[in-house]
Amino acid sequence: MSNLAPPVGPGNELALKHGATATLRLAPRAAEIAGDLRAIVPARTESDEPSLRILALVLARVEVANEWLAENGLFRGKGEPQPILKVLSTWENTAARMADRLGLTPTSRAALGLDVARARGEAARAHIASTYGKAMPDPRTAG
Repeated sequence: MSNLAPPVGPGNELALKHGATATLRLAPRAAEIAGDLRAIVPARTESDEPSLRILALVLARVEVANEWLAENGLFRGKGEPQPILKVLSTWENTAARMADRLGLTPTSRAALGLDVARARGEAARAHIASTYGKAMPDPRTAG
């Protein structure tokens, strides 16, 4: 069996192309990004942790893919786009969607603020009604 390649050891990267799907290789950078995200996710709770970690991993993938594209170009051989571009677009969309859900965009923070203000308004109306016996109109339905 002389046509077999010699055995490889730990850390083998012979089959590695761009590395954007190599989760173990991405783990240290994803952990670093997750730490950064924890500091900026508004009103973060422990229940946000799974989404935060997924977002961090996706952002690490996007980062590695973009680095690979910077080194290897957007096109290969006969002007064909690099195959990674197709999944990179999906990863970017996933990251944007998850960032929005975690309150990391102006629009999502505004929506969270409106929900807080609405809840405070409902609580204030309930308090006034129970304390003073007067119901306050709901501004959303008052016309």
